[in-house]
Amino acid sequence: MRKRFVFVSIAAILLMATVVASKVMNPLNLGISPLMTADGEKPEGRRIEISFSYQNLALVASNQFAFWIEDMDGNYVDTLYVTRYTSQEGHRRRPNSIPAWVSASKIADMRNSGIEAIAGATPKPGEYVACWDFTDSDGNLAEGSQFRYFIEASVMNDDTAMYSGVIKAGQEMQEEQPAPEYSNPSGEYNDMLSNVRVIYYPG
Repeated sequence: MRKRFVFVSIAAILLMATVVASKVMNPLNLGISPLMTADGEKPEGRRIEISFSYQNLALVASNQFAFWIEDMDGNYVDTLYVTRYTSQEGHRRRPNSIPAWVSASKIADMRNSGIEAIAGATPKPGEYVACWDFTDSDGNLAEGSQFRYFIEASVMNDDTAMYSGVIKAGQEMQEEQPAPEYSNPSGEYNDMLSNVRVIYYPG
């Protein structure tokens, strides 16, 4: 009887370890958070969706990006998604990796559980969507009816691309395609992120 109990316990532990490992290694399989493929199932209700095309660059000091929300006073509200390398030790090892997000999010002071909720491995090339449900980083409903969104990408070394805009959370759907601002307008790899579109759904 004791041997059977030990066997079942070990099997349960191994199963739990497998589930945890699969989530860490493949965050795109975690449902709607933190990043979805463009053809995946979308959430319902009031939300902001940011869709984009991504091409993986075979370069060092590249392929890092983040999506986050601030209120109209410039206060950080929440991160929709950030590449895992920067969210862990990358922001210390490579200070030029998505520096605006690092500053806004105060990642150095964030708890590990908070980092894991927003971070994911750099995805494969393709079409993706990041969503925000109007809650802040603590899970509380964010106050206000207007918010600023930011999409920052570290393209190569110090070269960055930034998309930003304002969403008014009213009764009507809102859609826009923000124009990028490049730190190096003539950069060869500025199209790492492209076709960025932001849609507000009133629910």
